[in-house]
Amino acid sequence: MPFIKKFLREQIIFLVVSFVSFSSVPAIVSAQEYNPIPFVEPLNVSRGKFIPNGQEAYSFSKAELCAISREEWGWDDCSHVDVYIEYAEGDLGSVMIEFPDSSGYVEYDDWSSEEREIVIREIEESTRLGIAAQSEQLGIPISFTGWSVYPTLDQEKNILYYAIELDWNGDRTINVDASVFDRRGYVTVSMVPYLAEVTEEEIRQMIVGVLGQYESFESQSYASFVSGDKVAAIGSVGVLAALAGIQYGKGTSVGIFAAIALFLKKAWFLLLLPFIWVKKFFSRRKDD
Repeated sequence: MPFIKKFLREQIIFLVVSFVSFSSVPAIVSAQEYNPIPFVEPLNVSRGKFIPNGQEAYSFSKAELCAISREEWGWDDCSHVDVYIEYAEGDLGSVMIEFPDSSGYVEYDDWSSEEREIVIREIEESTRLGIAAQSEQLGIPISFTGWSVYPTLDQEKNILYYAIELDWNGDRTINVDASVFDRRGYVTVSMVPYLAEVTEEEIRQMIVGVLGQYESFESQSYASFVSGDKVAAIGSVGVLAALAGIQYGKGTSVGIFAAIALFLKKAWFLLLLPFIWVKKFFSRRKDD
């Protein structure tokens, strides 16, 4: 166990340092004009649909979404994003739905194992390292203050989610990562609440509410699994690790990480950019 933890820390530090060394802080560009599409009807996504909740919100064409991610957020690649929604009112800032994982039906048996807490501890450590690197690069104090919502698997709703809380130069910021399980794997849903003071229960209600807007096609739902369908090599703990940008695999004597990597698209400062841009975007629209 000490060897594995030492290996994990070394890999995290190496990847964070490499990322900081070869990355530049993306600029927020405000000159470009975009044509948002009112989100008033269900949007078809790869294996389901996302249903509006009645609040004023907007989506974007794929071409505009890629332009936004490149010009506003500094991303090199938008190919993983299926749908991106911005909210002009209410307590939710934005929702991003990624293209589905198709590694196979995810079983929940490992959620009650000791591996879950080991993975959670490693997520905390990697988050602190990533935030520290980002803080140094941006030159402002940023810190990981803990879980707003501890990693939770709801086996009745077939969803997994957590929320982390950051102190961003004195401001409280909450980032949510979640997954909706289906017959073929899972769909990642990220959201950034537009909140300052909120309780854990209120955040949970928001997360469950947003995930409830996503409906798998009947033939693709988790309940539609039949004998003979592909079963994923990782379980729900592996999905938790993947949501945090950690590659997980079974195969060591303790059934823990075989390798670890921080995905560039999960870089910490990129997680916050959609939320920052939402405020700038709608402020600009109101001024027009």
